[in-house]
Amino acid sequence: MKQTTQFTALRPDSEDETRISVEMLNVRTRDPEDDARSQKWNFNQKPTLRETFSPFPWKTFLIISLLPIALAPIIVLSTAAEDASVGYMLGRDCYPNGMWLESEGATWRIMDSSYFFTPNLAFGSMTFTSVKIIDITWDLVVGRGGQILLAWVNYRVFNEWLLYHMEMHLTSYKMYTAVAFETTTMATLGVLGKEFLAFGKKSWKRFFRWLAMLCMFLSTLYVLSFPTLMAAMTGYITTYEAYVEDYDKNLIEMDQFTRVNYVIEDSSRIGFSKPLVVRIDDRELSDAVQDYIRNVSTPEILKTLPDFEGEGFYRDTTLRHFSLNRSSEWSFGDNTFSLNETTLNITLWYSHMDPAYPHRDNGKFRFGAYTSGDRQGDVYKASYIYYHGSCKPSETYQWGFSYIFLFMMSIFNFIWSCIMVGMWFDTTRRSRMYKSGRRPGLLRSIMDISGVMKEEIGRDADNLDEDGLRRRLNNSGGVLLVPQEELRITRTDISEKMRNRRGWRAMTKGSTF
Repeated sequence: MKQTTQFTALRPDSEDETRISVEMLNVRTRDPEDDARSQKWNFNQKPTLRETFSPFPWKTFLIISLLPIALAPIIVLSTAAEDASVGYMLGRDCYPNGMWLESEGATWRIMDSSYFFTPNLAFGSMTFTSVKIIDITWDLVVGRGGQILLAWVNYRVFNEWLLYHMEMHLTSYKMYTAVAFETTTMATLGVLGKEFLAFGKKSWKRFFRWLAMLCMFLSTLYVLSFPTLMAAMTGYITTYEAYVEDYDKNLIEMDQFTRVNYVIEDSSRIGFSKPLVVRIDDRELSDAVQDYIRNVSTPEILKTLPDFEGEGFYRDTTLRHFSLNRSSEWSFGDNTFSLNETTLNITLWYSHMDPAYPHRDNGKFRFGAYTSGDRQGDVYKASYIYYHGSCKPSETYQWGFSYIFLFMMSIFNFIWSCIMVGMWFDTTRRSRMYKSGRRPGLLRSIMDISGVMKEEIGRDADNLDEDGLRRRLNNSGGVLLVPQEELRITRTDISEKMRNRRGWRAMTKGSTF
């Protein structure tokens, strides 16, 4: 049987086709008046504010400005450390770590390593519920919110740089999918670690690739750990109050202790049941003791006392005890007592230190004796207060920052900003894909990788599961690149030598598929 072939004309009616084409070419005749109007220029029209500043490279300017902005906290914290130490911590009896200012190892230096995890820049006097709400809010808003912002910047910069990387180096499927779709994950951290070990031939190009992988690894690690670091930088602590244990094992607030000027040991001779304590703020009684010593002695007599040192009288001496074998008269207020045989036995605490006190040069209790009571109260030597003083937690809390951790986080943030700005600036100046206007995104990356994968695997790509796709890509030996004369992502084969590396050398061939 003969077979006949039928042909169908593409243009059955050539006249109609021609007519339609001619109609499409018809255009409106230009009006000379319109041309005249279009040539009239308005030289008096002023440009708008947006038109004036639109040529300025605002995006580049703002991104480059991130570096001094990120550097500012480091400068501020380093210069303000001494002022913060003096103004915020020096005047405290209890430091944020719960140590009393006189304790061994206690320091008011806010940058001391003992405050590494202690919120020594804390504020407020709140309940536990209040500080807990503040702490949780900080972790959610600043910790997680900051991580989202940093991860978005990582995604934009890394994906733009990835196209630039494929213009110069072969890129594995695994590295492309990790950076394009899982930019800030632990899996990507492992991929970047393997790419960091892919040294290759020694050249400046390979060195800068190695440096870029190191920067991407550190940046991803910083973003992943950002919430944990921000939580460790802040916290809440209980407020502390300083106490001294008295002779009866009771706790007395440190603020109740006042320096003692004199103690009249035999005050029973002038109507008191216990030694008479003369506090430094008891001006009336202090003046009475001073007048008594002046009335019963002279500078020549004072020099005969065994513990006298000095040349002057009273304040210019270091006399510790005053007692003479002579009669005298004591007057205070409306009372007057005649004392026979010996004068009053007076201990002059203002003029000598307690030799057992370890911080005699600059300690808060560097003077001889103190009391927490009235004129009949107990007297405590400085050494007793030192060994029995401590800080006890109160019922209120403070929330704040660890100053040294805050300083460290500022350095981390500055390094991360330098990496982001450096990689972005390098991409904008050198990448052909970036200069052509190509910007990576989720859908664009899906289209690029899916097309190349179908070319790599073949017809079976649509029928394979996840594990099957991984095996086929791993065994194919294909890698991604951007050809020099093209602006698209394609594939090529790696050498057999690179594919068959074993042992330690297998760690230096980069990602596996």
